[in-house]
Amino acid sequence: MATFGELNPDTYYLIQVDAESDIELVSVIFQTKETVLLRSFLPQTEDFFKYLDEPVFKLIEELDEETAEKFVNLYQEQEGEEEYEE
Repeated sequence: MATFGELNPDTYYLIQVDAESDIELVSVIFQTKETVLLRSFLPQTEDFFKYLDEPVFKLIEELDEETAEKFVNLYQEQEGEEEYEE
């Protein structure tokens, strides 16, 4: 099982943090001696810390920047449509 410390900075991943969580698009934006700061992009942007040795429940895949941007743009388009409908 992969740990959060094995995730590379400035790389996008689809992960599941635990069995009850949704699949998230994340990127490591900062690393300390004991933790990593991750940015979750979907469905909204949120930053959170995890310990380096903490296991990732499921590392689904690594994404290139182009694919990650497509995911983010897809959500931005949906949000724009929802605001228009209100």
